[in-house]
Amino acid sequence: MSTVPQRGGADTTAARRATSRQPGREHRRRQIIDAAIDAIEENGPQALTGQIADKAGLARTHFYRHFASKEDLDLAVARHAQRDLTTRIRATLAVNGTPLEVIRAPVTQHVKWADEHPNLYRFLVDRGYRRSPEQPKRGGNAFAAEIAVAAGRYFAPFGADQHGADRNIVTVMGLLDASILWWLDHRDVTENELVERLTRQTWLIVNDRLRELGTNLDPNIPLPDQQSSTTESGRGSHS
Repeated sequence: MSTVPQRGGADTTAARRATSRQPGREHRRRQIIDAAIDAIEENGPQALTGQIADKAGLARTHFYRHFASKEDLDLAVARHAQRDLTTRIRATLAVNGTPLEVIRAPVTQHVKWADEHPNLYRFLVDRGYRRSPEQPKRGGNAFAAEIAVAAGRYFAPFGADQHGADRNIVTVMGLLDASILWWLDHRDVTENELVERLTRQTWLIVNDRLRELGTNLDPNIPLPDQQSSTTESGRGSHS
């Protein structure tokens, strides 16, 4: 095995360039990301590079062959975590039912994910990685981005004014982050109780916006079937 020079910017750059051309580089990067996630879950949001390198089974100096900096790795971890959380949330957005049921489904997945990955959730909030380049511009975290999509789908007037909708989504984002972080630290209520509380509070925010726009919905009455509404709308546009 060839040795890697430890000194000199030119040597370090050459080593990185050589590594970037090696087969399996992306696989190795993914291994380091997985190791970083394990280290964060075990040691908390401030997991050190050395702890991550130990988890990945490589020398700390070799770490920088694959990531330009700790910040570069942090962003890669955040993107991976956001994709995982977003996938969980999106899987629930096809639900039909009352406004409370529509909101409860993604809230449930959001809380469950945080419960399963408490330190990773803290990492996302503490480091400010609540928006990655891969996420929609509106909203600030995975839930906020997805609730914006859901709000537009189920509560059409909500998205009529994008800036107004964004302000409300930011409010939802703050509510969720603060409430879930508190719950992770104190566990003062059950998971189901937290979900129900956040569902009600999120509905109050969404409903306040809808009322501003002149729309009144009963949270306990089922919404029109979205697939049927879309079909009828499509037929009307072709008539």
